[in-house]
Amino acid sequence: MAHPLYLVSTPIGNLEDITMRALRILREVPLVLAEDTRHTRPLLDHFGISVRCESYHDFNKERVGGRYLEFLENEGPIALVSDAGTPSLSDPGFNLARDAIARGIPVVPVPGASALLPALVGSGLPTDAFYFGGFLPKKSAARLRLFRSLRGRRETQVFYVSPHQIDKVKGELVQALSGARIVLARELTKKFEEFLRGTPEEIELHFRTHAPKGEFVLLVQARDLEPDPSCAAGAPLPDEDGEDG
Repeated sequence: MAHPLYLVSTPIGNLEDITMRALRILREVPLVLAEDTRHTRPLLDHFGISVRCESYHDFNKERVGGRYLEFLENEGPIALVSDAGTPSLSDPGFNLARDAIARGIPVVPVPGASALLPALVGSGLPTDAFYFGGFLPKKSAARLRLFRSLRGRRETQVFYVSPHQIDKVKGELVQALSGARIVLARELTKKFEEFLRGTPEEIELHFRTHAPKGEFVLLVQARDLEPDPSCAAGAPLPDEDGEDG
C-alpha cells in the first residue's frame, strides 16, 4: 500500500502560524520536499526538526518526480512544502500531487497559512464570491487585457503580484480600471503588514511617496464599472510567454 503525500502549509512570515499537526507530520515523515531548502531548513531548525530535506521545484520536477512517486509507493510518506504558505496553490507542488493521485497514492492536505484568504478577509471587499487568478501575467499587454476583462464582474478578483511587477501594475490599474475598488495587501503576517485601500488613482498617488516593497496580493472589485466592449465575456485571460516589454 502506498504511503501518503502530505501537502503541509507553512508560515508566510509569522512562525506562530505553524499548526501542531504540521509540526507533528514534519517530525514523523522520513523526507520533506521543499521548493527551496534554503528557506525551509531554517524553519525546520527553528522547531528542532532534523528530517532529510530535498528540493522539488519548477526546474527539476520532471527529472525527479518519478523518483519521489516510487519513494511514496515503496519507502514511506513525504511532506511537501512550499517556500511559504500552502503548497500546490500557484506552486509546482501541484504536479507531484496530480501525478500521485493518478497512481493511486493518497494525497493529504494539511491546512494552514496562505496569503490568499487573509488578504481577502482583511480587504473589506465582498467575500461571498471571489476568483483567484494566481500570479499576474508576465507581459504588460496581457495584464492590461486581463484588467479590462474584470470590469463589471461581480466577484472580487484576487491575484498574486511579484515584487518586480508592482511598479508597472499600479499604472496599468489606472489605465484599465479607473474608479474600481482596489486593495493591495503587503507583507501579510509580518512586522510591516499593510492594507492599501482605494481607487487605482489613490493607490498610485500613495506610491509616489512610498516606494513599494515586499510581496503583494492584489484584490479588485469592479462590479460598478461598465464592461469593456473589447473584452470577450468569460474568465480572465491566461498568462502569455515572455517578460514585460
